[in-house]
Amino acid sequence: MTHVTKRSVLLALLAGAPLLVGATPAPAPPPVVPVPASAPPPATPPITSSGEVTPFIQPFDLDATQRMAVNVMVEGRGPFSFLVDTGAERTVIARELAERLGLVEGAKLRLATIGSSTVVTSYRVAALSMTGLHMTPFDAPAFAGRHIGAAGLIGVDMLENRRVLIDFRAETMQILETRRRARPIIDDGDAIVVTARNMAGRLILSDARIDGKRVDVIVDTGAQTSVGNPALQKLVAARRQNNFPFFPTVLNAVSGEAVPATRTGIKRIKINGVDVNDLPVSFADSQAFRALDLEERPALLLGMDSLSLFDRVEIDFPNKRVIFELPSGASRDNRQRFAAYFPPAK
Repeated sequence: MTHVTKRSVLLALLAGAPLLVGATPAPAPPPVVPVPASAPPPATPPITSSGEVTPFIQPFDLDATQRMAVNVMVEGRGPFSFLVDTGAERTVIARELAERLGLVEGAKLRLATIGSSTVVTSYRVAALSMTGLHMTPFDAPAFAGRHIGAAGLIGVDMLENRRVLIDFRAETMQILETRRRARPIIDDGDAIVVTARNMAGRLILSDARIDGKRVDVIVDTGAQTSVGNPALQKLVAARRQNNFPFFPTVLNAVSGEAVPATRTGIKRIKINGVDVNDLPVSFADSQAFRALDLEERPALLLGMDSLSLFDRVEIDFPNKRVIFELPSGASRDNRQRFAAYFPPAK
């Protein structure tokens, strides 16, 4: 018997929606709040000489695609809604917001998206902050707000020296200072603790298996649902781990590119001894996997539909560790399995 968690209703709505990576299904982007010319900008959070960042607890909203959005100040103005994306190499700003704020254009930057490698204009951001978390001047790649689905994305360049605790029960997120060999925040004997390696700032988990075959997994809070590479699709097909036939679909990249893909549900993927059943996955020959040197081995971007099955997720970048807290009543001992809802094939 599989077990559907208390968030299965949300997942049912999620799975029935069009799959979008780096965008929302809304027909238009959320409006950018104008900045009154006469209003003095709020003070940015103080930064100590040692570079320490004040820990904070930041409420987050789940947008239409179940991705996390937080309030961000850009050069002391805002707040503006940015999505938190642990699968994004760099922090991104909506082109419309950059122009509205009068930011100066920076260098042209090449980025790998879910579709292809693309060169985009960047804008110089003098300061970006979230309730005590402050980023020094940087060049932010710019994409159209309608493709991002928000005013911007918070990438791993803002998170790589810290740890992130996502509490799906309370809908809060903490970004905290950490150090090498720091003790985990989630201290539960039944929690799933997975070590990782770092590739271009992202944490790649290697303790995942499909029918005994290793799969590299990247925790991607910017993805609505999970995306696999062609090598993973071949593995799923060869081991007959798809629970219904593959069917065509389209992924919408943050660049606006429409990426052809195929879609199914994976019967079972095991992460450090705990099963996730009937996981909806789309497969695409994505530049994002090639940029991480993951085009040859089976690899998976683990999206929000899977992450929200757990009560809490702790992502510790310096210690290369991700911890998944099982929902109440679930444990390794009783081999509790998590079922991600997916509608039956017609």
